[in-house]
Amino acid sequence: MRVRLGDSACEIEVPLGYATPGSPVQVAIRAGDILLATERPHGLSARNVMEGASFRSSSVARMTVAHVDCGVTFIVHITQRSANVGIIRGRPVWLVLKTHSCHLVIK
Repeated sequence: MRVRLGDSACEIEVPLGYATPGSPVQVAIRAGDILLATERPHGLSARNVMEGASFRSSSVARMTVAHVDCGVTFIVHITQRSANVGIIRGRPVWLVLKTHSCHLVIK
């Protein structure tokens, strides 16, 4: 099932749910289940790959919290070591989400 996120053009594939087409739903995604890439990924089995731009990041404990704008804001938790791959504020990044990491919450 495809879900449009907010008023953006961003759509993601989620596991099949029992929602009427066009009805509002919420999608819950653990921030640690989102992967970031500095180049467009290819050859993946993950169904959701979206381009965005990192606009803020901060260190909390031993993790980096990145905020990425893809038309909607995603909050991503990555290890500090992973943050060293070259994620630079304002530059393009790609989010990778497995379909089964997306949990449909019907309003």
